[in-house]
Amino acid sequence: MATNIPPHNLGEVIDAALYMVGARKRRGSYVTLPSTHTRTLVPRFIKGPDFPTGGRILNTDEELVEIYSKGEGPITLRGEWKKEGATRIVITSIPYAVTKGDLVERIAEHVGKGRVPQINDVRDESATDVRIVLELKRGASADAAMAYLCKHTQLKTRFHANLTCLVPTDNPQVATPEKVNLADSLRHFLAFRLTVVTRRLRYTLEQLEKRIHVLEGFEKIFDALDEFIRIIRASGNKADAGQRLRHRFRLTEIQAEAILESKLYRLSQMEIAAIHTELAEKRRDAAEIRLLLESEDARWKVVREELKDVRKKYATPRRSTVDGSEESSYEYAAEDFIVDEDTFLIITRDGWVKRQRSYADTATIRIRDGDKIGWILGGRTRNTVAFFTNYGRAYTIRVEDVASTTGYGDPLQKYFSLADKERVVGVISFDRRFLPRHKPDEELLLFPRNGKAVPQASFGYLVAFSRCGLATRMLSDPFAEPSTKVGRMFMRPRTGDVVLYAAAAGGDENACLASRGGYVLIFAVREIPVVKSAAKGVIGIGLGKNDYLMGVTLSKLARSGLEIETSRGRREIVRTTKFVPRRRGAKGQQIIKKGRIKRVIVRPVINPRKGTR
Repeated sequence: MATNIPPHNLGEVIDAALYMVGARKRRGSYVTLPSTHTRTLVPRFIKGPDFPTGGRILNTDEELVEIYSKGEGPITLRGEWKKEGATRIVITSIPYAVTKGDLVERIAEHVGKGRVPQINDVRDESATDVRIVLELKRGASADAAMAYLCKHTQLKTRFHANLTCLVPTDNPQVATPEKVNLADSLRHFLAFRLTVVTRRLRYTLEQLEKRIHVLEGFEKIFDALDEFIRIIRASGNKADAGQRLRHRFRLTEIQAEAILESKLYRLSQMEIAAIHTELAEKRRDAAEIRLLLESEDARWKVVREELKDVRKKYATPRRSTVDGSEESSYEYAAEDFIVDEDTFLIITRDGWVKRQRSYADTATIRIRDGDKIGWILGGRTRNTVAFFTNYGRAYTIRVEDVASTTGYGDPLQKYFSLADKERVVGVISFDRRFLPRHKPDEELLLFPRNGKAVPQASFGYLVAFSRCGLATRMLSDPFAEPSTKVGRMFMRPRTGDVVLYAAAAGGDENACLASRGGYVLIFAVREIPVVKSAAKGVIGIGLGKNDYLMGVTLSKLARSGLEIETSRGRREIVRTTKFVPRRRGAKGQQIIKKGRIKRVIVRPVINPRKGTR
């Protein structure tokens, strides 16, 4: 039994098997099962999988050798096509397990919605062979069109090969699942074929010996036919006759039974001659089989000849081509299909998102009742935007894919699989014009680990704080590419903790924090170590029992910072002109002894400001 083993070309597999059972001879005898490495078989004998629907395998020879050596791995398969004239592409084969009708329907859907501007029309002209015709616009790029279809349809797929098989154990009645490489799988197959041949020969010899035994009984009575007839006539019944024959001619019970059941015409001279001839043939065949059973090399020759017969009768030419060269694999670039233009991204506190080409004033932006604008960010349609949530996950989408509307927009759940009560706490638009400036060769961290320098950053840093006062900093580059619906982790909050704030940073800002208990703290962002992946974070502010972080903001300007309001109605801005910056992890300065911080005044993050684009 095997799991997800791709189909192969019968002729190639037999050629590899023949090589293993004795393509080379050693001192006149066939090598039984040489210790063959997979690299010897691929691609010399087996080029790769051979799918019945054809297609082109884009893996390189080295990748295929690795897959066959490990016993698993992805095989990239795409359809084949050719150009007919200047404005026509004809798809001549499709990937394995892809339904042609579904593929044509999917291509037509993309063409109908204008997502492939290079193609005018698609039609299916298939008869016995696949023939899907794509009509190109004059001067359009065929490579760009096919790259799009390979990316967004099943014209290009992946088949995950898994060579997990049931292999024999010491107990012949029990097999165990095991992941094997190509050479081992063929070795097990050939060992099984030898077992089958051996059992077949033993069974054939057993049947021959039974027949010889019966024929030898006939041979004994042929020289005394008259006496044989007298014994039959003198017997009282069949059992009596059988007993007399066994005693007189020294026959076994089986021989006597066969003689008594035979018809009288078999006692003619012609039948007697035929029985002698058959007996001689059976003895000769039995002798040949005994020689085969005595010699394992002789039985391997039988296996070899049988494999050759199978190849001669059933082998067919390859259908799938193997070409892992760069020329056979077109790279899809989403930017080629997006009109590059400026836009504004508008995200509300409740997680609704949309884009608009412009807006007159924030008050004129349409949002749902009870909701508030959280972020207004500039960007271009070819850029991406990342949303960071209180559960420590980041979700990235192309700006082009965000709905362009003057209405409410769409909830973020439409694009991603958000959990219950998961909400947005930060947004980054990956348009370099509006990202904080940073130094590509920034100096070492204030407290570098093992003397290692801060990694180079293309888009600056992502800084995040949790409700329990923990902070983390990492490169924002990993979040610039579109994510899946489940997103990526950027912080791992502890049990009972959530992410409170996330924002882009250049590295030279100050972090302004305020806790519920009436403490504020300012420290340099560069004091937060840069991590390579999602982490729980380091202590940003020291919190007392039952205290928690209420708000954070990053600021470069001396007079700007985090605006708060105390329980006594006093408003304060946590800024460097009033509060002395301290080290990360400090408890901070107490600004109210009787009472507490009532709320953090959150204002929309607008970048760029209106009129600065």
